[in-house]
Amino acid sequence: MKLCIIVANSLRKDPRVIKQIRCAIDEGIDVHFVGFMDDNYNKEFLESVGCHYSIIDLGKKYHGHLKSVIKTIYREFMHLYLPIKTMVRIKPDVIHANDFNTLIQAYIASKICKCRVLYDSHEICAENIGIADKKIRKNTIIVLEHLLLKRIGAMVSVSNAAAAYFSHKYKIQLPTVITNCPYKSNMPIAKDKALDGFEALYQGQMYQGRGYEEFVRSAGFLKNNITLVIRGYGSIEGELRKIVADENLGNRVRFDGPVEIKDIVSKASESHLGVVLTQPLNINFKLTVSNKIFEYIHAGLPVLLSDIPEHRYLNEKFNFGIIVNEFSPTGIAECINFLATNPEKYNVLRNNAIKASDTMCWENESKKLIGIYNRLFQKQ
Repeated sequence: MKLCIIVANSLRKDPRVIKQIRCAIDEGIDVHFVGFMDDNYNKEFLESVGCHYSIIDLGKKYHGHLKSVIKTIYREFMHLYLPIKTMVRIKPDVIHANDFNTLIQAYIASKICKCRVLYDSHEICAENIGIADKKIRKNTIIVLEHLLLKRIGAMVSVSNAAAAYFSHKYKIQLPTVITNCPYKSNMPIAKDKALDGFEALYQGQMYQGRGYEEFVRSAGFLKNNITLVIRGYGSIEGELRKIVADENLGNRVRFDGPVEIKDIVSKASESHLGVVLTQPLNINFKLTVSNKIFEYIHAGLPVLLSDIPEHRYLNEKFNFGIIVNEFSPTGIAECINFLATNPEKYNVLRNNAIKASDTMCWENESKKLIGIYNRLFQKQ
């Protein structure tokens, strides 16, 4: 059984794909990873994953936005051609295509190799920022997705809300939901936690639409001894630091650098509250789910959540956090203040988060993925 897993990055910063590879290897499947050269490329890391790998390098002069029409066309052609050529050389029995930007290549290669395709949609591509407002590009993606989803072997999605969207939009069978949960941590977690020096943590990539600005400004309405921690990197970090400086919040907000994927959960456990404030600016943001939720509950943290469908669904099922009803600095601060000063409620949510991590873990999610792999292999 030969499995090709393809994604449009170099793997190191993609925990979902790393876990796909490792669980397949554990099942005795021959895995070949196909990725693309990017700034996170690390040969030592790739060697440590334990599978065959091919990294496609388009050349730095073809990275990013290109003003030259000829160079842009060349890059797009090579982005299609080189992965197809690589996968055909591998001759897999199943191709696992991660996100829409690898689906076309995977489908064409599958026709040449006479193999099956699993489409793993991490987001709703046509409704993402930078695409949804470009009518031609958006409609092209919708048409291609509509055609291809009826011709592949299986599809998975990251959330129940997104799975329902794809099923309704394209009139297909409901995709299997496989969330990007961490492996169950063996880290000992005390039943209760003292609330001294209360820290509210927002970790991940700092981009528009994730409520970082409102989170930072909520510091001005917090009770004493509460600190906001932002850990990660992203395009709006400078803007956030400016807000902190301009509004004199430096003693209430701390910026920490990113940590390696393997350390995310253990580092988060040093705080008291996890924060996920994704805003429903577009359908993609509204219906998908942030990995941070699962990282926080594995760290034994209650979670402060924005009011979007998957957040509400998960919290109603496991009761591990609080939904922010008023999405504003004062509304966010009110929720943080409440948890920081109510140890009984805090520890109920904390214990529920710890229990939820027993269910929402990769050991459970991977069983669904392996089941799909096995069905696809049997159809060869």
